Amino acid sequence: MKHGFYSILPLEMKSKLCCIKKDFVVLFSVNLILPGFIGNTAISLCRKAVEKYLTSGETIEGKNLPDVFGEKIPVFVSLKKGNQTRGCAGTFSLEDTFAENLIHFSIIAAAHDTRYRPISQQELKDIRIQITIPQQTVEIPSIEFYNPETEGLIVKKQDKLGIVLPKEAKTSNYALRIGLRNAGIEDKEGIKLFKFKAQIFLEEKK
Repeated sequence: MKHGFYSILPLEMKSKLCCIKKDFVVLFSVNLILPGFIGNTAISLCRKAVEKYLTSGETIEGKNLPDVFGEKIPVFVSLKKGNQTRGCAGTFSLEDTFAENLIHFSIIAAAHDTRYRPISQQELKDIRIQITIPQQTVEIPSIEFYNPETEGLIVKKQDKLGIVLPKEAKTSNYALRIGLRNAGIEDKEGIKLFKFKAQIFLEEKK
């Protein structure tokens, strides 16, 4: 069973996976645009974190980084192989720093996303890292107000919630189906829809 872009993980990792409150729509109001060099540094940090974990099982520390990495910034880390996703994990929470989130969710995406087999050291050279930084969520009255090419989607009903990142679906209706499925929602009556913009950094092809 999976919820949105979050896998069911070992207990010790669940606590940091996604801290979404029932009133999560006001959980954060970050409209932060980061410069390109910060995105490149973030991608480099993610790759180092995955390489270290896959080779030794150890977690790196984020040291000697620009000040913004000490700020509390929500983030999603996706691992791409060609046009396929090989792992994805992230959070809307402002509980941890940008560096902590990047390291933590890179490791989850690579080794603990139960939707996919773990990434091997040999496969890592073919993986491109994508970092998605979500911005403020906005409630929308219907799916017609959502653009899957430029916006993420959140589908919520009571305590069930599904998330679709920008560009993960070709059409808005397909994104809605994905969100409902990921949240485990069978009856659309009473659902709430939210959209969000995001800044995306994608590692260059090698």
